[in-house]
Amino acid sequence: MRKRGADMSLCDRCEKKDAYIHWNSTIKSERLCLSCYNLMLTDMLSVEATSYPDGVTIQDGEGEPHHFRLRKTLDPIGVIMEAEELVDGGYQFTVHGELDVDQGQLFLELIAKAERGMAEIYIQKGEFPNGQHFHSLINDRLVGRIESDLSDDQIPLVAVDGKSYTWNEVGKMLMSYEGFQVKLEMIDRFEEIEWENGMAVLDEDFEDE
Repeated sequence: MRKRGADMSLCDRCEKKDAYIHWNSTIKSERLCLSCYNLMLTDMLSVEATSYPDGVTIQDGEGEPHHFRLRKTLDPIGVIMEAEELVDGGYQFTVHGELDVDQGQLFLELIAKAERGMAEIYIQKGEFPNGQHFHSLINDRLVGRIESDLSDDQIPLVAVDGKSYTWNEVGKMLMSYEGFQVKLEMIDRFEEIEWENGMAVLDEDFEDE
């Protein structure tokens, strides 16, 4: 069993890099950096994680650049690649391929998914005549990600457009929609949402997402 995001301690094997994965086996429990974990999985699965860039910069729908850290993880279920923007509420994208996947193609699919995921900006900031700022939905819809709030373990945050919003802030954006219906659906991180004819549609053609 593995658990991502091990607390910041050094890898038990190389003792050089920060531990990223907590690996539990029937023999022992280890905190491993991503490199040592992938080497262990290479021995187990006879699949090697090919080289890839450490990071990449991608522009959103308004031309603003976003800097991502890239990670590739071998897993018994396949090869997983992630792009993570290292800011609070930053964008995150994940793709998955079978163990025999073309890893270069998988990298290109990750970049393409990120570009599609940032193409539309959902929230705009405005200002009332008295100088007070407000946020509103641009196209009467939004797509975001649930994430933990370190200041409140009871209520999560919502990450939209690469920024974190509290549920109170989201609620204020919805006040102008009183009487409207709302649809809330939880989607796995590997999957992708596209908008079609004004409706959110889960794109099932991307079997790796």
